[in-house]
Amino acid sequence: MNQFTASLWGDEAFSAVLSMKSIPEIISIIARDTSPPLYNISEHLWFGLFGTGEVAVRALSFLYYLIAVFFVYKIGKYFWDKKTAALSAALTFLNPFFFVYAFEGRMYSLLAAGVTASMYFFIRKKWVGYVLATAVALYSHHFALFAVFIQFLWFVKEYFWGKRKTAIQIFKSFALVGILYSPWLIPLYSQTRMVGGGFWLGTPTLKDLGRLLLIYLNVGLFALILRRWEKNLGKSLFLVAWFLGPILLTWGISQKFQSIFFDRYLLYTIPPAMILAASERRKISPVAIFIALVVFFSADLYYFTHPIKRPFRELATYVKEVKKGDDYLINWNSAAHHLWEAKYYGIPAPLFIPEGTKLPFYVGTALMTEGDIVSSLPKKVNRVGTITSGPIEEIVIPGYTKKEEKVFGTLKVVWLVRSR
Repeated sequence: MNQFTASLWGDEAFSAVLSMKSIPEIISIIARDTSPPLYNISEHLWFGLFGTGEVAVRALSFLYYLIAVFFVYKIGKYFWDKKTAALSAALTFLNPFFFVYAFEGRMYSLLAAGVTASMYFFIRKKWVGYVLATAVALYSHHFALFAVFIQFLWFVKEYFWGKRKTAIQIFKSFALVGILYSPWLIPLYSQTRMVGGGFWLGTPTLKDLGRLLLIYLNVGLFALILRRWEKNLGKSLFLVAWFLGPILLTWGISQKFQSIFFDRYLLYTIPPAMILAASERRKISPVAIFIALVVFFSADLYYFTHPIKRPFRELATYVKEVKKGDDYLINWNSAAHHLWEAKYYGIPAPLFIPEGTKLPFYVGTALMTEGDIVSSLPKKVNRVGTITSGPIEEIVIPGYTKKEEKVFGTLKVVWLVRSR
């Protein structure tokens, strides 16, 4: 068992189920969810070539991850040299937090690849590549807008205190990006209103900000501290703006408006931090970088070989083996529900929401159909299989008694029988 073969969890399963639909359906459904459609469109095409299994899902994300690392190398080489580029790429590839999302069947690796490519083409003044890469980033996740904002600040700098000709080229590229992104502006507005109406993230504190910086940097922080910051100040300032700008912007917005501060949404800021850690090295810096690489590699190896996602595939296999013809399966709405895992693994189990209970807005709500939610059980059902990752004590269905349970890590299947 490893990260390629581990069971999908809720959001991954939602993405996979959505990506199995036609491209027009994908666009229509995800416009009513919380993200742009590019990842799901690419996953749909990928499924056509490689199937819909867990390995295929993770391999697509890993491919995008490698593309992000490739552009980290290109930036390090362009700003400094091949050695710096190689160290930057190694630190980025092995960064423990970044590494986790190399195997996440969601849009995060694509977001990182799009933003990193966008930044590379931006600093190289390769405007066709910049426009395409930036469009990829924006159609991957809304948080790419914060990266574009950092580029806008650089445009302002060039216009007033730099090369006016370069600023005009940047402005023209912004206009082309805007044209490419304009079809998604209406869905973006609708999605923003949905999130603004209530989302699950709480207001972040200064402690949350510090924690995010620490998990992004890990022991690579020591290489940053040892860095010769006085050298190549312009390059360093650009990378610092790319690293800290989106983080501070989202933290600040979350103080006054709807909270949007979340670590995985900002992981595209890890590459510039790792480039900074690898560059302008002092004599002692290689020791810090070596220690960081060893710690990163050890953490990643353990993570890769010890999957922590809930073993839903094993649960589904068990249910298929023991389910009788007239049994009825439901998903219990605890702190989380497992509707999408159940759909992906082929065990139909609607979400049980008692009458009078309101279902909060989740990722994937837009994909739900009328039959995905039930508030009562069909008549003459003698045995009910209830899937949950919450406390078993929560499961109370009038007229039914708990008979037996089967546990798969934090997942449980609780069988209830009609009371006599």
